[in-house]
Amino acid sequence: MKTSVESFENALRFNVTQAFALSQLAVPQMVASAGGGSIVNVSSRSADMVQTSFVAYGAGKAALNMMTRNLAAELAPKVRVNAIGTGGVNTEALASVMTNDTIRKQFEDNTPMHRPGEVEDIACMALYLASDASSWVTGKVYQVDGGCESPAFRVPVPPL
Repeated sequence: MKTSVESFENALRFNVTQAFALSQLAVPQMVASAGGGSIVNVSSRSADMVQTSFVAYGAGKAALNMMTRNLAAELAPKVRVNAIGTGGVNTEALASVMTNDTIRKQFEDNTPMHRPGEVEDIACMALYLASDASSWVTGKVYQVDGGCESPAFRVPVPPL
């Protein structure tokens, strides 16, 4: 409830509007130069999991997933559009989790693979989606999340 409308709108702008604008710029160039191409959006499992304190981010990523699916239908067969729904990846964004022993243990215990993702895990999926190996794949959001079906850690929310 403490998320400002401005923060909420910024999350939507950053997570979906910018991806849309980049797609509008890139697609004509892809078609003109190569006859087609592949767009790979980076989303999050926060788009399809109920996670406290992630309302703006989760809504932005959910919108990105829907945009991915809609653009895929509009741009096929020349341009494929897919997304990667990432789980917790060991980057600066997850540093507060990974540097707190209690939260890190909770995260690892609640992740079936018992570890955070690495940048290379996401890069391998992006490579697949950008390559001809996925030439019959469009409109999909691939979950690369260590097997999580619910949030690996909880962010406490103060009572109303």
